[in-house]
Amino acid sequence: MSTVEEILNAARDLPPQEQAELKRRLEQLTASSENAAEQLEDGTQGHVKDLHARIHQAMYEAGLVSAVDPPVKRRRERPPPIKIKGKPLSVTIIEDRR
Repeated sequence: MSTVEEILNAARDLPPQEQAELKRRLEQLTASSENAAEQLEDGTQGHVKDLHARIHQAMYEAGLVSAVDPPVKRRRERPPPIKIKGKPLSVTIIEDRR
């Protein structure tokens, strides 16, 4: 079962008052994301980067998820190559394989 289906099933199990609150918050969320998309089209900087975090926070507050995942860490940059004396290492490896 996908995450969206799990969220929908959880929303169906909520009492009508909480469903209305969830609907209101989702409408606020979609309105703010539409505004951010319009701002990007205008060439200004929007808050699209933290959209994922805001969605998770809204689902947490609505009780649909038990925890908010931490943001994904960026990949580390590769360290600079080590300099060696003599022939390049790739040439030495090719020679050893022959």
